[in-house]
Amino acid sequence: MSRKKAIVLSISIVLLCLTTLGITLGYLTKTMFGEEEVSIVTGTLKVDFEDSNFLSLDNATPMSDRKGQELEPYTFTITNTGNITAYYQIGFEEDSGNTLNTRYVKMRMIGDNGYDSDIISRDNFQEILLNEQALEVNETVTYQLWMWLDEDADNSAQGTIYKSKVVVNAQSSPYENRYCYENGFTNLADCMLVMEKESGSVEEAKEMIAAKGTPDFSKIAPEVSYQEVTTNMNNENGVISTTYHFTLGKGYTFDESTGMFTLTDYHNNPLTEEYLDYYTCGSTAGTITTCSTMYQVKEFTTTEDENGTVTYHVTKAVRHTMEEYETSVSSSGLYAAEDDLGTSYYYRGAIKNNYVSFAGYIWRIIRRNGDGSIRMIYSGTSPSATGSATSIGTSAYNSKYQDPTYVGYKYSENFTLHETENSTTSYSNFQENTNYYFGEGYEFDENSKTFHLTGEMIQGTWSERAEEAIASYPYTCFSTSDTGTCNVVFQVTAYKNAYTATVKPIAYSSVDYESILQNTADSTIKDQIDTWYEENLLSKTDENGVAWSSYLSDEVFCNDRSLYSGSGYLLSPTSYFYPHRRVVSLKAPSLSCSQLSDRFTVDSANGNGQLDYPIGLITSDETSMAGGVYNIVNTRYYLYTGQSYWTLSPYHFYSGDSHAYVWRVNSAGSLHASWVEGVCGVRPVINLRPDVQITSGDGSAAHPFVVTLTNGQF
Repeated sequence: MSRKKAIVLSISIVLLCLTTLGITLGYLTKTMFGEEEVSIVTGTLKVDFEDSNFLSLDNATPMSDRKGQELEPYTFTITNTGNITAYYQIGFEEDSGNTLNTRYVKMRMIGDNGYDSDIISRDNFQEILLNEQALEVNETVTYQLWMWLDEDADNSAQGTIYKSKVVVNAQSSPYENRYCYENGFTNLADCMLVMEKESGSVEEAKEMIAAKGTPDFSKIAPEVSYQEVTTNMNNENGVISTTYHFTLGKGYTFDESTGMFTLTDYHNNPLTEEYLDYYTCGSTAGTITTCSTMYQVKEFTTTEDENGTVTYHVTKAVRHTMEEYETSVSSSGLYAAEDDLGTSYYYRGAIKNNYVSFAGYIWRIIRRNGDGSIRMIYSGTSPSATGSATSIGTSAYNSKYQDPTYVGYKYSENFTLHETENSTTSYSNFQENTNYYFGEGYEFDENSKTFHLTGEMIQGTWSERAEEAIASYPYTCFSTSDTGTCNVVFQVTAYKNAYTATVKPIAYSSVDYESILQNTADSTIKDQIDTWYEENLLSKTDENGVAWSSYLSDEVFCNDRSLYSGSGYLLSPTSYFYPHRRVVSLKAPSLSCSQLSDRFTVDSANGNGQLDYPIGLITSDETSMAGGVYNIVNTRYYLYTGQSYWTLSPYHFYSGDSHAYVWRVNSAGSLHASWVEGVCGVRPVINLRPDVQITSGDGSAAHPFVVTLTNGQF
């Protein structure tokens, strides 16, 4: 059974110029009395509605989103008075005589059940605003609806009219959007396009998506504004603690568009009384001066262990964090971009209809590739999965890190001894109170491929021993043992401060840039992904006995190691790879892959032919297109899980610590770099063939798409 509550909204625009544009809005309500009950095996469905006020905007003018939300909302309540669970949806029915462009009608609806539509225009959706919400027996939910005229309305809005009904439908079973089935779009690649705005044809959908243009990739999607929140923190064991220095600033700035704090007038020093009331991100790295959580130091203590290592404990602090103030989903949906095979259509922002149930797991569609295949990322065994449940486990990207080759999904250890080729660089990983060994010379062990110090040695902190070390004992592994070995030995050449030295790396490392592209050995993460594929896709079948692996297309996974700065093989200066430049500097992600060696495929027809199976990882470019931004929190887009997980894209080889770095999506949803030996979540990516057909579902969390290799039954 279904019942409706209708509200009529009238907008009339009659004045002559935009600056004095007037709008009259009124809600005329009509309660549909009479109760129709349908007896079914499980009970009776009965849903009641009650409204509490009218929404009236008399002589209103175009206004900002913030002002629009300050208006008095229209409030209505839905109650399940039957004895079975009800499933309801809230939508709109527009008058055929409307003349106002719906892109100028802005709205937001929130519910006391946690629902938030975000700020959207009427042009952002079809009939359904809120799809499939469950309402248990005796449960009540109340919604508030704001509606206003967009401040960007131009002169074309003069003299126009808009009328619409807000309709609530309820039934005893979950809803499913049948648009694709009812209109003959049985192919998944086609269905995902036409469902964007329920287009009449695939070509019409493509034209509509292309007309959106290119989003602003410097901003997250959906776009969010933040406000600052402060909390007094007390912990005798340390609100934050470190054995290093803190980066401390006299002040900070807060960016409402990113939710990030940035230190001002900062120093990198051990914590002393001088720095009370200073601010810190809690980081020990001088390069980390921007963060989403800032602390103002109020009190601190120190402890010292048997080795003389001092730990600083901030015991009282004012914590500065951010919370969302307002959100706009206007940039969410499908967008178009070129890849190496044609036009790709990718999802961006807070997407709710890209779920696929395949091979016993839930996947989220990333994009339709240029050849029509569907790229998807693993998302667990349930549509409601979050955190670690959305990955197949955790892994290092590579267990080795001391050479640029280890940014590779596959790599090559074609090494030679580099004693003079590396340039000097800054090393800033000293602990101020740790006693290191410095030696007269060093020796390279051909068997273990490691270095150790030789000759007379001295021991002490960098501050205490710097002058003597530079003059007579210039070699160090930064070890606290006189017999310690290292993959890289450093020649110290100058003192900068208590935790930073100018050094020259000496290493057994790659012969040249071309050698890092040879792909002779599997990375640690590739081993784990391949094993999972063998156990879960290669060896299992669907209900018709068809191997799940037969559904997959052999598409390019781009491990883009193209170089834009540095040598690509020496340990200094820092080598930067192009994914870093596109995401951090240019804010211009790409779906193309320039180097054949980086185009990982099973077959060599369209790539390097060096994969064992057609499975890989998402790239930083795809993450950027989806709504992720470097160093900006985003908990609202579909790739956010609450867990840090790997991408396939190299970041850089950093000379300051002789580590290879790869991009990851961190636990706050932003793009960040990570040491390759760090441990993050693993979310495999696969590509469904262009000819897969849908048999059920509409891509929602309640009804994920289910696919087959034969024509679906509807």
